[in-house]
Amino acid sequence: MDVFLTRHGARIDKEDRNWLARAGHRRSDDPHLSPAGEVGASELAAKLQSVHASTPISHIISSPFVRCIQTAVPVAEALGLPIKVEPGICEILSVFPPGFLETEELKQQFSSVDADYVPVVARSQLRAEFSDSQAASRAARAAATLRERLTGRILFVGHGASCLGVAEAFGQHDYVGYTSLTHFVREGSAWKVQGRFNDVAHLSDKEASLASAF
Repeated sequence: MDVFLTRHGARIDKEDRNWLARAGHRRSDDPHLSPAGEVGASELAAKLQSVHASTPISHIISSPFVRCIQTAVPVAEALGLPIKVEPGICEILSVFPPGFLETEELKQQFSSVDADYVPVVARSQLRAEFSDSQAASRAARAAATLRERLTGRILFVGHGASCLGVAEAFGQHDYVGYTSLTHFVREGSAWKVQGRFNDVAHLSDKEASLASAF
């Protein structure tokens, strides 16, 4: 079945150096979305609602970092789906132990989170990482396992390095930008991109998204 891939929206720490002092927590590696990121998430949700009408999506799989959950929430609300929190597609773990919240804590903040989902990579299985390639390999394995286990179309919501890995699991090797959208389809034993890889046509700030796809 089909796979969709997006990256979280623009993050607040890239725009506000003092964001953590106002965040109400001390998780320096877990910034929330900026106002621009919230706009991108809303535009992504509108795009996926249109896609969902003709190509129904069955699962939303998100990294546990808040910026990804915040990106997934408008999509979940538009599609009427829960958010499955998957540590296997989290950010590169250059800060370790990772600072993301447990699923139960995320559920308290975001009602769309599925508290019953059992991830393929538990938090306890994660290890420190020192390169994008390490994070990408971990995410690729998680994404491939999820594609085998789940029935129906999947949307993955990840980060720069983890999205690189998800893309690699489905035959591509490149970074994707903030709230862009890539649609993978399977033909026989191979995967291919339907439409444009890293599509930003639905975004009002296309340049910012493309610039983030380093």
